[in-house]
Amino acid sequence: MTTLIIAEKPSVARGIAEAVGARTRKDGCIEGNGYVVSWCRGHLVEYDYPDAYEDEGWDTWDLDNLPMIPDVWRMSVGEDEQGQYDALAGLMARPDVDMVVNACDADREGESIFRRVYGFAGCTKPVRRFWSTSLVPEQVMADLKAARPQSDYDGLADAAEGRAKADWLVGMNASRALSCTYRGSHLSAGRVQTPTLALIVARTRQIEGFRSSPFYQAVLGLAGFEAYGDRLDSADEARARAEAAVGRLARVTSLERKVEHPKAPTLYDLTLLQRDASTVCGMTAADTLATLQGLYEKKLTTYPRTESRFVTEADIPDVEAALALASTPEVAGAAVAGAFVPSRADASRVANDDKVHGHGAILPTRLLDGRAMASLRDNERKVASLIVSRLLAAVMDPATRTKVRLACEVDGNVYRASGSSVQDASWLAVDEAMRATLGSARRAREEPDQDSEQPIPDDLSQGDEVEIASARVKDGKTCPPKPYTDDTLLSAMENAGRSIDDRELRDAINDDTMHSGGLGTPATRASTIEELVARGYACRKGKSILATERGCALVDVVCDSLKTPELTARWELELSRVERGETNLPAFLSGIEGYTAQVVADAKASFDPAKAALVCDRVSVGACPACGAPVYKTKSGKSYRCSASEWAGPEEGYRLLSGDGFNLSATQCRKRITDAQAAKLVAGERVRICGLKKKDGSTFDAVCEVGPAPYSGFVTFVHDGGKRGPSKGGAKRGRAGARRGGKG
Repeated sequence: MTTLIIAEKPSVARGIAEAVGARTRKDGCIEGNGYVVSWCRGHLVEYDYPDAYEDEGWDTWDLDNLPMIPDVWRMSVGEDEQGQYDALAGLMARPDVDMVVNACDADREGESIFRRVYGFAGCTKPVRRFWSTSLVPEQVMADLKAARPQSDYDGLADAAEGRAKADWLVGMNASRALSCTYRGSHLSAGRVQTPTLALIVARTRQIEGFRSSPFYQAVLGLAGFEAYGDRLDSADEARARAEAAVGRLARVTSLERKVEHPKAPTLYDLTLLQRDASTVCGMTAADTLATLQGLYEKKLTTYPRTESRFVTEADIPDVEAALALASTPEVAGAAVAGAFVPSRADASRVANDDKVHGHGAILPTRLLDGRAMASLRDNERKVASLIVSRLLAAVMDPATRTKVRLACEVDGNVYRASGSSVQDASWLAVDEAMRATLGSARRAREEPDQDSEQPIPDDLSQGDEVEIASARVKDGKTCPPKPYTDDTLLSAMENAGRSIDDRELRDAINDDTMHSGGLGTPATRASTIEELVARGYACRKGKSILATERGCALVDVVCDSLKTPELTARWELELSRVERGETNLPAFLSGIEGYTAQVVADAKASFDPAKAALVCDRVSVGACPACGAPVYKTKSGKSYRCSASEWAGPEEGYRLLSGDGFNLSATQCRKRITDAQAAKLVAGERVRICGLKKKDGSTFDAVCEVGPAPYSGFVTFVHDGGKRGPSKGGAKRGRAGARRGGKG
């Protein structure tokens, strides 16, 4: 009889096939030695989009159809995936196949990917669950022997489906509710995307609202170090203090020495690796994940999408084998290998069974030797070097350094200094060598400040007096908060729970056993950032990630509960209970359905006409001359209208319903005006428009301006002598405008 092994990706299937001795390649599988190995290519079977529920009327975008809550969830196979699904269904139906092994990724998503295919195909054959983090053949065979019954993971599967259905219910309904409310837009909202965008918007607004102010400091040159005075508004006062201090004695009023023994860093999980790759190598989170996936498929590193920063006790022999190769100059590089001291390394430091859930930390495998390292492309080499260096640093002894903080006084003014010195570099030497090798070694500051690592004499004590050899004035400006980068945004997403006041919820979102780890998962955070950029809600400027005007407007109109990480925390708290069997999936989904209805109601009730055009990604041409609200070009491009006004539809002749009704036609006397001309007209300026046409077809030029209310849509011509008169046809009331959202 034959065992069918189903992996999540073709590359993983190839690694497993090699380990079990399957060599014969066929259409959609690899066969041999009593095994058939195939693959899913991610989610082959997905929940249908609302458009598939035509009988419910959900193929039409209408507020009256919301909320959309399926009685029976419909699934289908994507057109691009039909071939592989058919291959899998055929393999599961083969008479000689008596056992199916779920070898999809060892996490919630992996469980869901397999079970959807298995159930959709109607398969009833027994299933074993393969749970592994490495494609090294010896490890694959050991994990196959240890495979457990599929039923042991039913709770994990329920939690996976609960999260997927909840994301569908909230995401689909919130997005449609906003898009229908703000007609003319196609908006996207969800429990991870929206609070992430809210973080970016808040930081962007802090930067935009920041007002820099100058400051001045007197800086004293003492016995080999500098002390900094208070920041002053007056340059003259700072200069006077500096000049008066030269040649005087500064009395040390306080001095604190603290010996620290910083422990080595943990191994990498995906998020931590993405953060370091951003700061050290300048790579985006998405680039890092793609590169790491390639290294995994080459069997050079372990599973990439992990949330663990430790390995199990059983993994220690593998860690030691990886160390033997990683510590060589051919793999680590001469500088890093030279900084590593094998006698001070202990592989057990990175092992902790209680902190490993699913996959262990990211490690180099025993296949990453000098030849393999030399064959890697640039980004692959950088990521591999980070992983190797982190392993070498993580197993070493704690370092030893001394930090000193002091204050001294001259003429009643306080000056402060700090410094540090390293007595035992240990792992710090490895880390510094890695950064230098990858081109990001810490640069010496041209202008040291009070937090610089300057040497402070060991024999200096409180009460001592130190001669002031020199003095200078440092000038600077207060700085705004730094914009998010991939590094800092990933960190903010990972640690989103810190902003939650409720202790139980905060613990839920931060508990690795709940598979949450903040906003999103290590596997999805990079794609969330890229989706925000692709949808125009955020943008990249160099390494900085900033919110766009459209992104800011979207956050303003989304209901408050979707902007915070508390929603994710509540979900994770309940899903962890589902996974442990403390509650069931229907009970969880019942609560989500109630919340979904509230999200739709909030969207309907919170329409803000002033935000409508911004949300629809339209550029304002100015402020309405009547009320000051932004004036935008309609989606049809036929006119420029006040965003605070609302009109009935064409069936009612575009009747003005509310607002001042400001309307400027984009076509004047059969001549289309430019956006620049419209902006000047809206601002109350006079504009010369050339090529206007009379009824007889002849052309003329005229100086024009917007006339007073009621607005007809047509400009007023300004004649010689400043006399004004309406254009022909200008007395007629034009079509007054559009529906909210900008449809004209």
